[in-house]
Amino acid sequence: MIRIGFLFNHYFIHQIPHAAPYAFELSRHYTGIEVIIACSSEQEMDFVKQIATLYPGHKCKFKMLKVPWYYDLIDPLISKISFKRKKVVLKHNLDFFRSLDVLVSPERHCMKLRTLYGLKDLIMIHTRHGAGDREGGFDERSGAFDLTLLPGQKYVDRLKERGLLKEGKYAVVGWPKFEVIRGLKKERPRIFHDSKPVVVYNPHFDQRVSSWSLMGIEVLDFFRTHPEWNLIFAPHVVLFKRRRRHGAHLPRRFYNVPNIYIDLGSSASADMTYMLAADIYLGDVSSQVYEFLLEPRPCIFLNAHHVNWKGNPYYYHWNLGQVVNDVASELEPALNKAFDTHSQYLDIQKKAFNYTFYNEPGSTAAERGAKAIADFLKLDKM
Repeated sequence: MIRIGFLFNHYFIHQIPHAAPYAFELSRHYTGIEVIIACSSEQEMDFVKQIATLYPGHKCKFKMLKVPWYYDLIDPLISKISFKRKKVVLKHNLDFFRSLDVLVSPERHCMKLRTLYGLKDLIMIHTRHGAGDREGGFDERSGAFDLTLLPGQKYVDRLKERGLLKEGKYAVVGWPKFEVIRGLKKERPRIFHDSKPVVVYNPHFDQRVSSWSLMGIEVLDFFRTHPEWNLIFAPHVVLFKRRRRHGAHLPRRFYNVPNIYIDLGSSASADMTYMLAADIYLGDVSSQVYEFLLEPRPCIFLNAHHVNWKGNPYYYHWNLGQVVNDVASELEPALNKAFDTHSQYLDIQKKAFNYTFYNEPGSTAAERGAKAIADFLKLDKM
């Protein structure tokens, strides 16, 4: 019996739909395995079990990982600066990880089990949890896993260019999150009670490339004084979770504004609620722009750092809409012509979406990912 663990080790749920579907499909269709989904928070476990309802007949087991009581006391302060909790969880659950033959995870921090804690024989599989172009998504840890599941050809090309992929060590399977969202959501969410166009502003947490510290307040002030537009302010969940590290402070004047809806980190920030609800995407380098393009719509990008972005693969998504270099003079004109000019970006949006996310009629990404893991481990099908 091969013990396969799926690890979710975060405060938040955003990584879960990028890996949990593989666990459920593995347990439904392959023999000789025990699949355990391990979470470090109740919020993660609740979302895992919600997704489980989409896979009747699964045989997965669920495990809550240990978090030391003293760390729960000090973490609310530490987490505003740094995410030490991941390492603490790994260290205090080594007996569980030693009991596994295989560990599957959507994040790269778990590689410390091998490099720091000596679990050299543990087979480690990475599913990724973002599909953007940002340079930080292509570091050396991307090639350290025994097997990597990739969403589309874009990642094969980018990682091979950097020498981070080896033949037989990766598989292109698609994006199971879309299947989860389709399964859990029946219709487009409605955030506002009027028919004004809805913009979602989605700044990234990495202030080296994010628009937040240089433009964010100015953007919010624009919408506060332009009630003809509705705004969903839904930043990357880490931005305000580590607010001291990333300089994230939201002045009170933005609360209780009728045309501004604020969500600094609820589950709706991770389950595509806002990406589905908006008419226009406004952001910088977040991979969520590609999820927004599940239904092609206008995009506007904020060049807060005055990057020479044309031809730069890490800003490829900025080809998919207008780029604003100055909020005061350029944001309003960009919004006013967003719908009229969208046709000129439509073809490249579709091509970029298909380059980013593989699709194959007759099977789901979850099924393809489970099969890739099973083939790698030489498992028998039921």
